[in-house]
Amino acid sequence: MKKLLVVLLALTMMLPAFVSAQTLDPNEKVTLNLFGTANFVDVGPDGMMDLLSGVEMPGYNELIAEWNKLHPNVEIVVKTCPWDSWITSIQTAVLGGDVDIILHGATLTELCEPLDPYLQRDPEYAAKLFATENKRFGDLSKTMVAGIQYVIEPSIAYLDNEIFEHYGVEIPDASWTWDELIEIARKCTGTDPVTGKQTYGVQLCYTDTQNIFQNYYKLAMAYNVAPITYGKTPAESTIDFSSEKMLDVFKKLQALSECCAPNVREGAYVVHDLTPENDTAIRWRTLAYDQYRKIKAAGIEDRFTFIPLPVIEEGPAKGAHSTYFGSYNMAISNNSKNKDWAWEFIKFVTTEPVAVEWTLATGGIPNCEYGMELLKEAMGDKAQAPITVLETLPEGFCNTTNENYDNVNFGTFSTSLVTVLKDLVYGTTTPEEAIAAWKNATDEYMAFLK
Repeated sequence: MKKLLVVLLALTMMLPAFVSAQTLDPNEKVTLNLFGTANFVDVGPDGMMDLLSGVEMPGYNELIAEWNKLHPNVEIVVKTCPWDSWITSIQTAVLGGDVDIILHGATLTELCEPLDPYLQRDPEYAAKLFATENKRFGDLSKTMVAGIQYVIEPSIAYLDNEIFEHYGVEIPDASWTWDELIEIARKCTGTDPVTGKQTYGVQLCYTDTQNIFQNYYKLAMAYNVAPITYGKTPAESTIDFSSEKMLDVFKKLQALSECCAPNVREGAYVVHDLTPENDTAIRWRTLAYDQYRKIKAAGIEDRFTFIPLPVIEEGPAKGAHSTYFGSYNMAISNNSKNKDWAWEFIKFVTTEPVAVEWTLATGGIPNCEYGMELLKEAMGDKAQAPITVLETLPEGFCNTTNENYDNVNFGTFSTSLVTVLKDLVYGTTTPEEAIAAWKNATDEYMAFLK
């Protein structure tokens, strides 16, 4: 966000009166109602212990207590909902008119107050953040900031030093490419020359869930495939599957799948965490700090190297790193009567030191500069991988509505991608057949729109 500072300062001079800085009355009695999921539902009001790492994580009552030291006049009321029904639960609650802050609600853009004006009037705050939840809603040719992440989890790579050593393969540095990764994966797939056990070169992430699409996304990002050209509406937008870049990405995914364990290719009984029984040279996923805490608890932190995923080789983000990030965010309900106090609470959670410390203590990576200082203290050298990804993140980056992937505006575009990727990884289709199936499903939906 540092790149935006000069622009935001300039925009602030031109803002209309309705987004001028608000003076909050410290004596005003206010109740802020928070509703949703995120780590609020994970840790609960009183905290919990992570069973794998043995780490105690504080509950959200500790966060609220710190807020009330600064703002005793503003009561915070939290209501959470389960993950299996979070979207419908949030929609019902917000439409009922009793929600000020939506926990993990930025995806539901129709419910969210645009936060661009708030950031424009507060450029010093904006400069402290690494990312915002940039979404497309209404006019798809433009983006809006629908929420602010207080936890940001970039995907990075996890390398098993023992497997690399046994096969005589050098650990790469952060400048590696996807072609180099594939070459390493092929070398490390086979019978370990030291242990005699079967090893695999790579584990594609989340092959057992709908999140398998993240593998496509990282490679599409690296080669600027960009099949989507946005118009003002979905019907005015176009999606082109014919590029050689698209075919090359699917061929690379096929090559990577051939270096995966059979159960990973099948999407069955997949172990996502790093464990002492690890049999794979290269993995990638989000939750770097969570993974670090687990391997430290198991006494195997020296066995793994954390590095960014390969560099982006083409397009405007060239030189940054392929990634996909998970997040926990906060959005302001567009029917809230306390929007300025809601914004104040979001600022508190995302950048106030005591709140940032709470976020890290719950296992998340905070979305601010101070959070990176804490991460270095907690993870040592291994913190550099997620930090490097965040520091090189393209301005305005959004996982879910961009030229490479959109799971909001084009119906079967995202759902059919999951289907064809599972078939490709399992080995029942070729790259050409997978793209054709994806194209056919998407074309049918786009024709319906027109």
